[in-house]
Amino acid sequence: MSTRRTLAITRRLLQGFRRDPRTLGLLFGVPIVLLALLGYILRSGNSGPPTGVVNQDCGPLGGQVAAVLLHATVIDARDMSRADADAGVDDGSLAGYVRLPCDFTAQAQVGRIQPVVRLEGSLPSSSIAILQATQQGLAAVFAPRNIVLAPQVSYAHGGPRYDQLDYFGPAFVGLIVFFLVFVVTSVSFLRERAQGTLERLMATPVRRGEIVLGYMLGFSIVALAQSALVLLFSLYALRVHSQGNGTCLDADGTSRGNGAPIFQWACNQNDSYQQWN
Repeated sequence: MSTRRTLAITRRLLQGFRRDPRTLGLLFGVPIVLLALLGYILRSGNSGPPTGVVNQDCGPLGGQVAAVLLHATVIDARDMSRADADAGVDDGSLAGYVRLPCDFTAQAQVGRIQPVVRLEGSLPSSSIAILQATQQGLAAVFAPRNIVLAPQVSYAHGGPRYDQLDYFGPAFVGLIVFFLVFVVTSVSFLRERAQGTLERLMATPVRRGEIVLGYMLGFSIVALAQSALVLLFSLYALRVHSQGNGTCLDADGTSRGNGAPIFQWACNQNDSYQQWN
């Protein structure tokens, strides 16, 4: 075996990479982009989900539980009114809130407390953290007593059946489709360059714009077919949830003028709605 010939082959291979910017981008650019996207997805919100604490208790126990929740480490808790907490959950600035009702101390005296926990619900890990902090706060205050802890949990979006795949699934669908189509496109161009197809096309009366448009349409059809297959597999095989929050919109009567109030209410539950302009 000749070391000189081996090094010559290695040098020729490296020089070929140097003259091929697409391959260099695939080798060095794409991994950085993928890792950056994964890092943004997986490491977002490490400070704890923003959580509201609404203390409406007329007795002393609500203040004790609220103080424990405000010093919890797994959530970013802040004291606020119920109106601000509802608005925060609706606009997504809060992952949820814990409300201690006016009769919270009275409930403790009869042996069963029912704090209200309202969760935004789109991120399961945040919902779990809020529920965990609520249980720990209640246990810290009522552990020596024989009291039943029964929080009333409701969700603005999602629900208790949602898991991590429901949150990360849509992002990974787009990531997988983008990555694989990019690889297939690169391999196809490399094969046609090796076979001389592009050179032969350039020697024909076909214009460069027509070549680019033809390739773009062809790969777009492949990408759409792949996206449809991956999406159907995610929805029906993996059971990734994809639905709205179950609310409906309605205008006030038949008004069509500017500034007419719009009502947002739970479908089939006309007695519960929110009004906004």
